[in-house]
Amino acid sequence: MIPKVEVIQDGEQVSAEQVNPQVMQLIFQAASTAQLVKLEESKIPIGIKPIKRTVTDTIMKLPLYPPWISFSLINGSGGALSVWINDETDPLVEAMIAASETYSINMYYPIIRTLFLKAESGGSTEVRIYGKEGKSI
Repeated sequence: MIPKVEVIQDGEQVSAEQVNPQVMQLIFQAASTAQLVKLEESKIPIGIKPIKRTVTDTIMKLPLYPPWISFSLINGSGGALSVWINDETDPLVEAMIAASETYSINMYYPIIRTLFLKAESGGSTEVRIYGKEGKSI
């Protein structure tokens, strides 16, 4: 049995042809496939962005556009460094990186939109960050 479809146009019900369930299933499958393709394409890096900064004990906010898929951060020899991803108060990831250490993270999708950096109290350090940009999803 083919279900009836009610079509509302400009607030009024208009007559509608019955839609074959197989056609509706095909439409839904095509829409789902298109979303999956878009999601998978967002994983492909579109560039690498290098950043070099001096980080102090005041929180530094680095907005990232387009969003990043992953990054590697190299902490200089100045002292320990804290890093937060996307939200300072409720971070997606939070890490402490010791002096002269490298920290890497891969989120697989371009969801890294902001980095927050802060050196240990009273200190400062030089950081180098290499981020892989992705297509926005």
